[in-house]
Amino acid sequence: MSRLSRRRFLSLGIGAVAVLLAAAPVPGLRRPLLVVVGSELEASLRQIEPLFETRHGDIDLRWRVLGAQDMINASIDGGPERPRVLIPSNRDQLESYAGAVQARGEGPAFRGSPQPIARTLLVAVAWPERAKRLFPDGRFSWERLRAAARAGRWQAIDGPPAWGSVDLRMTDPLRSNSGQLTLALWARDQPGSEAVALLKRAIYRPARSTDILLSEFVSGGPNQGDLAFVYEAPALQRQGEAEGRWPGGYRMLFPDPTMETVLAAGVRRGEGQGREADGSRFVAFLLGAEGRAVLNRHGFRDPAGQGGSPAGDRVRRLPPPSPAALEDLLRQWQSVP
Repeated sequence: MSRLSRRRFLSLGIGAVAVLLAAAPVPGLRRPLLVVVGSELEASLRQIEPLFETRHGDIDLRWRVLGAQDMINASIDGGPERPRVLIPSNRDQLESYAGAVQARGEGPAFRGSPQPIARTLLVAVAWPERAKRLFPDGRFSWERLRAAARAGRWQAIDGPPAWGSVDLRMTDPLRSNSGQLTLALWARDQPGSEAVALLKRAIYRPARSTDILLSEFVSGGPNQGDLAFVYEAPALQRQGEAEGRWPGGYRMLFPDPTMETVLAAGVRRGEGQGREADGSRFVAFLLGAEGRAVLNRHGFRDPAGQGGSPAGDRVRRLPPPSPAALEDLLRQWQSVP
């Protein structure tokens, strides 16, 4: 090969390498983007991460799971480790965060308005024999559940003595949105702290997140509680797992009324992991066909309310408690024994 030919060959090789480098981001040089989500989205994010990175190869999507209140507190605390995108289990938490940021004189908290990406309902899951004893007609009843909690033991409501105490499960309302919704529905039309005290006595081991609660409930069976309050989407996701572990699995019951929570994604302004523009690209992906398909497969209703279980379409839905009402309930929860 002549010297000229070798030079041409070398030039072509260098050009080919340059094209490859431009087309395929070099590992370690992709831009990080940190997203925090509620535990109900954990399974969905495992599938969304590779899909998003395939479409946006220049972004290294990083995500972690936090309870709703922990998420907001971590975002307010500051520092470069703050997430760029927040997706708590209730969009009201984004409004609270925005208010706290503006109160500190830092200007708008988000790049544009947070975008609703999905909806889900608060439901109850119960082991079939317990559900049949609690609700003989097959319909969930807050009144009957409160009566069982007051009785304290299954034997007092004609249940087998071997079942022991009536143990309900929920998340810690001081840390998690599903626990707050459960507390609000339980204490609805029940003035004073007596109803809150009754619920607190009936709760067995409040969990810090909905996913942890449901995981414990499924893995432990009736030894980990008789009935648990969770979201519709993760309850649908884990039905097969429950059936594989326990004959008949669990029954999913829709309280009437219940509360619907809207999950919204907010792109934070200011210091944090990831560019604001990349955060907006991630939110757009969630709202696109691929993102919506993953969320739908995991039991979420879309922003228009389509999806989920058909049984949930027939129940009344109340708005979440106002910030003032919730603050009062949480104060009662902390003060009662």
